[in-house]
Amino acid sequence: MLFMFGWFKKKAPEPEPFQAPAQPEEDSLEVQVLRCVAEQAPGSILEGERLAFPNCGGLTLTVSFPELRGPQFRMEARLEHPDFFGPLIESTAGAAEDNRDKARFAARQLVDSVLEALLPALRGEGGETAPVQLWGRTHRFRASVSGVLLMCAQQPPEGRDLWSRMADAVVACLGSKPVYWVKLYLCHLGDGATSCEARINGWVVPELTETLTRLARSWPLEGQPMRSAKQYIVLVQDEATRTPCPYTWEEARDLTREAIRLFEGGAAYDSIPRELEKSARTPSLAEDVFRFLPELMTSTLLPGAKASSQFTLQPEGKEPRSVWFTQCRAWDPVYTAICDHLDQDQPSREQLMKIVGTSAMSHALSNALNAGSKMEDLVLTQAFLVSGGYQLW
Repeated sequence: MLFMFGWFKKKAPEPEPFQAPAQPEEDSLEVQVLRCVAEQAPGSILEGERLAFPNCGGLTLTVSFPELRGPQFRMEARLEHPDFFGPLIESTAGAAEDNRDKARFAARQLVDSVLEALLPALRGEGGETAPVQLWGRTHRFRASVSGVLLMCAQQPPEGRDLWSRMADAVVACLGSKPVYWVKLYLCHLGDGATSCEARINGWVVPELTETLTRLARSWPLEGQPMRSAKQYIVLVQDEATRTPCPYTWEEARDLTREAIRLFEGGAAYDSIPRELEKSARTPSLAEDVFRFLPELMTSTLLPGAKASSQFTLQPEGKEPRSVWFTQCRAWDPVYTAICDHLDQDQPSREQLMKIVGTSAMSHALSNALNAGSKMEDLVLTQAFLVSGGYQLW
């Protein structure tokens, strides 16, 4: 018998396609900025796409890039804290080819301005300021001040920082909020041209800005194409003088949305305050929304219309009081609700006129223009009647 043996080689497995070692995904530009800030802010913690500051009472930071075209960018930083009545928003702009350079530049601008003043302020540091007397109450603040950021200059105008010049005027504009942030900026561009602003919680105060404009014009360029100076100040109110506000920023915004619906829906003018009071946690908020909505709508639709930053409140049976718009908590959420309405709902002219038509500013402007005045020459003052029990928050 013939036996045949064969040797069969085991078939080798097919080789797997070559795969390059996995490369870690690059962080988004927003996270790169937060990482750069964290490197310069000891104790901060990156939590996904936000940066937390546990040693500052719950402060958090997020950033976004609403403008990003090639090397040019504008970054918006949003800082939130339990003591803030609305978020702190700060913008910075620049140009860099590489994302890492963009992130480093934006982070440095943020750290050297707002964070340099904000982080110590929330840790209880800062110098005392003059007390603020408002609506029968005293409020005391401590001010934490950043250094002066200079461009094309070795020293600020006359060798003095901006805060030392502006402190008394700024403090007089403060209200009852626990925290205020102030941005002072001046730039001399030559030939009398300037670019200046004084902002309190993001709002430009024209009267304070005019002081910076005069200072910028007197700052010699000494051969430079321009010169600029910027300083950030954060003021935190002492715990002993704080009075809790009975409503939140969101509640004021939402009540304004309700007021817009009432006005545009054709509700009787005299019935609107009563309807708002049913939804408001305090009658004073209903009064603020009813009073501010028509005036802010008018100034939004007619940006050339200028009004004094101070106005008069006349409580029933009491002496009139002059206040700054920066001392009114409801001012910002009312304005935000108006902007959201215009952007999202796109109301008709007829709807808008149901609000603007009730504005004292609108009537005053119409009368002045009909009498031959020019819009750019007008600065209106405003006065409002409020109830005897009204409380300014």
